[in-house]
Amino acid sequence: MKKWYMVLILELSILMWLGDYEGYIVISFLWVILHEFAHMIVASKFGCKFNNVNISIFGAKVELSDIDELTERKKMILYLAGPFFNIFMAVVMCYLYGYFKYQIIEDSIKVNFFLGAFNLLPAYPLDGSRVCEILLSKKLLYKRSKKITEIFSFIISGTLFLIFIIIMILHKVNISLFLAVILITYATFIEKEKTMYIIMGDMIKKIRKLKKHNYIENKSISVYYKKGLVNVLSLVDKNKFNSFYILNDDMELISIIHEDELIKALKDYGNITLEEYVQLKKKNN
Repeated sequence: MKKWYMVLILELSILMWLGDYEGYIVISFLWVILHEFAHMIVASKFGCKFNNVNISIFGAKVELSDIDELTERKKMILYLAGPFFNIFMAVVMCYLYGYFKYQIIEDSIKVNFFLGAFNLLPAYPLDGSRVCEILLSKKLLYKRSKKITEIFSFIISGTLFLIFIIIMILHKVNISLFLAVILITYATFIEKEKTMYIIMGDMIKKIRKLKKHNYIENKSISVYYKKGLVNVLSLVDKNKFNSFYILNDDMELISIIHEDELIKALKDYGNITLEEYVQLKKKNN
């Protein structure tokens, strides 16, 4: 089953369950759409192009074609725009509720606090997961930051499932909570599978980023010569141009390989070791 089919089935089930609450579902959709508009306004200001917009009960998603060309600071602002908008509007609605005791205002307060807080969780496919990746990647390798975020996502999914079990024992079955667990778990597995493909596809994005900003930061790492090419590829920082210093058992530098050469070597020779690649390189020269 394709991902969008799975998400569609889950979200329709949630909407059917929420339909028992008169008018609540309409308010939810309204603030979900406005949440997405907040992302779109910031993205437009940063010059991003829109590919697709998917409205979701757990926080609608906008697909941007050139988000990787943005700086880390701009990415943070973009991802936080939606949740912060909801939290800000919840505060505004709380103020208005002091003067106007309307049910629609009370519902808006609940929905906005939920959307804002929920989307800040470091769990896929929420905004908080991307924020977590950016913060971790400042100190760690890209793959490591993805791995930690995936762990956070599984922990949150497990916690929600535990809450679901407790509620089921003490009160009744909460279908929306159970489906949220499924959605987060599924999205996290999808992220685990596509991490390597993201790394492979980043070279084109880096070229566009280089042309747009006229520069790109470098990153150098020393690696053991017995390491396989795929293992080295996992060390690539997707936001920088990477160079790898190949060291032998005596910590002697035997060669230097840049990421463009690394990708080409993988295509030509497969997952051989750095030692084997250096020998082939010398033989061909």
